Order: sequence, then structure tokens, then C-alpha cells
Amino acid sequence: MRSRWSRAAVAAFGALTIGASASACTSSPGAAALVGDDRISVATLQAAVDRALVDPQAQQQLGQDRAKFTRDQLGRLINQVLIAKLAAHDGITASPADVDQQLAQFAQSAGGEKQLEQQASAAGVPVKDLKTFIRYYVLQQKIADRLVADVTVSDADLQAAYQKNIDQYDQVDSAHILVTTKKLADSILAQVKARPSSFAALAKRYSTDPGSKGKGGELGFQAASGLVKPFADAIFAAKPGTFLEVHSQFGWHVVHVIAHRKTPLADVANQLKAQILQPKRQQLLQAALVAESRKVGVHVSPRYGTWSSATGTVVAPSAKRDLSSPAPSPGG
Repeated sequence: MRSRWSRAAVAAFGALTIGASASACTSSPGAAALVGDDRISVATLQAAVDRALVDPQAQQQLGQDRAKFTRDQLGRLINQVLIAKLAAHDGITASPADVDQQLAQFAQSAGGEKQLEQQASAAGVPVKDLKTFIRYYVLQQKIADRLVADVTVSDADLQAAYQKNIDQYDQVDSAHILVTTKKLADSILAQVKARPSSFAALAKRYSTDPGSKGKGGELGFQAASGLVKPFADAIFAAKPGTFLEVHSQFGWHVVHVIAHRKTPLADVANQLKAQILQPKRQQLLQAALVAESRKVGVHVSPRYGTWSSATGTVVAPSAKRDLSSPAPSPGG
């Protein structure tokens, strides 16, 4: 799976199916798995595997061990049924608009819709199945949202998360003229205070910083952690529009503090809450899927392996895990 395939899509691909719905299996002669009253037919499973491996990159990356890939696909088909059951219990749906919105988000992360389709196909999600894949991803996310709806996050935890990410939320735009002596810095400071428009020309003439002098001393928006401490302390304490002089290990800086961009905690509280709750969210979602699989009963044809409710996967018969007893498939 390529690096630009979004992290959310990577996580979703590991949990969801890309094939047809289980209800389409009822008229097939053999069952690969039974999920409560739902049958996943051998034909449905094999069709999903064949479609997923059409892409040459998918064949190269995923098709070398076809038996394992088939187990993985069957596990995703089973999880699809379980997700659909959980969603139905709570009246959760994924509208076409929900699917299109999530598709647009994945496409933006991938660098465009064509890139998304190429990356998805290489990862075993053919274009014709992409919206089905996304629909079940949306259902899964809505289920997880419901599970954490009543979980609270303390103000202290929010403040800690805010400070941990402070570089994103507190930045100063500045320009400087770096020189070697205080005498020259004093002279330049006096000139720019008297005529602020001269700053860029003086930077090009006097500054010893090769990275910024050609840009009139412009440094752009930066977080405090990216600057030497005396410089950062001075510009973050100053008001925008201020000209000042700072001494650091690099020399004397004549600085123009242009702007201070600070995002308050209140504006990002919901975003930070979601980040803090992400591990809990995954834990509760996994527990809900385990509980649902045990409640309805999941049985896999022995020809493919055995269902592990703990991991939500189909494992080879020799694997020793929390396994359900396989049931022979009717007609299979």
C-alpha cells in the first residue's frame, strides 16, 4: 500500500470488506462462512478475491500467498456483516452524501481522485468496489462516534494536548537583519524605526544570514521551538509591528515582528478531544465487534480456516487463538 494512501483509509482497509454484501450469498450452492443468519458464499468470496487481484501491483504485493489473502478477504466480508448488524441496531446509516464526502476527503489526502483510485486498486480495492468500501468505513466511524459520545475529556487533558501541539497553534511572522556587532545593529535599528520601509533593503545590504537576506530578512511564520531561545522569547513577547534588537549565539539581530498568529484552545477543543479519544474509540469499537460476533455466532468453513473473535480475522486452522468452532457449510 503506497505511503500517500491516507492513514484513515489504511486502517479502514484492514477492517472492512471490498466485496459484495453477504445477502447476495443466499442462493449460492456453498457457504464460506455463516454470520448468524447471513451466509457468505464461496462464489462471493472468490469473486472478491479475483477482483482484488486484477491490478498487477495488488497481485504482486498481495497475491503471492493466495490462501492467506483469501482468509483476509473472508475476514473483511465477515466484519462487513457485523458492522451492518451493529449499525442496524442503532439506526445508523451511511447516506450517499456521507459516502461522497468521505471519498472527497480520501481523494484530497491521496492527491486527487485518480491517485486515490490507483492507490486503492494497488491495495486490493478495485475502483468498482471503492464506494462500497467507503460506505462501510463511514458506518464504522459512526458506530465509533456513538460509542464515545458520552466519554468525557477533562480540561487538564485538553490543556495538555494543546500544549503538546502548541507549535501548530502559536506562531510569529518576523524578519531580521543579522550582523556581527552591536554598534551596527544599533545603527540599523535606528534607521528602520525612522523609516520602516527601508528594512528589506537594509537586510539585503547588511545581513549575514544567507537564508533570509535575499528575501528582505523575511523568516515567515515559525513556532518558538524552531528558533533560538533569546530570539523566540523576544518576538513572542513583542507586539506585532515592533522593531527590536536581540542578541543570540549567532550575533545581533534587528527584528521586525510582523504578526502573531495564535489559535485559542476553545477553537480546537473538539479536534483535540477526538485525538485524545482515538485509542478509546478503537478499543470500544473492537469490543463491540467482538461482542456482536459472539452474540450472532460466526462459523467459517474449515477449508478456509477458523474465526477468531478476539482479532476479527480468519486464521489458519493450526493457529491457537480465541477461536469459534467451524461449522460445515451447507452444500459446500
